[in-house]
Amino acid sequence: MLIEDGRPLGPNFSDYRIPCIADMPPFQQVFVPSHEPTGPFGAKGIGEIGLDPMAPAIASAIYDAVGVRINTLPITPEKVLFALREQAANGKAQPE
Repeated sequence: MLIEDGRPLGPNFSDYRIPCIADMPPFQQVFVPSHEPTGPFGAKGIGEIGLDPMAPAIASAIYDAVGVRINTLPITPEKVLFALREQAANGKAQPE
């Protein structure tokens, strides 16, 4: 994706190439043998690990872009707008 002065140069997102598995760096998967008494048949969950950092990353991107921090989920446009209006009414930046 080509960007100039913070704006994408492509006319729309259909020109944006979405990364796929072939673009990933090599990695090694390792299973740790153990028995988890609360899991079905002693299994542990591993699929959710990749989802954990997404919400904080999006919240930090919003903070970097507009200067307001959203601390609750879901992050909606209405919450961002309300936080911006509250920040303007207070006349100061939100504390981190």
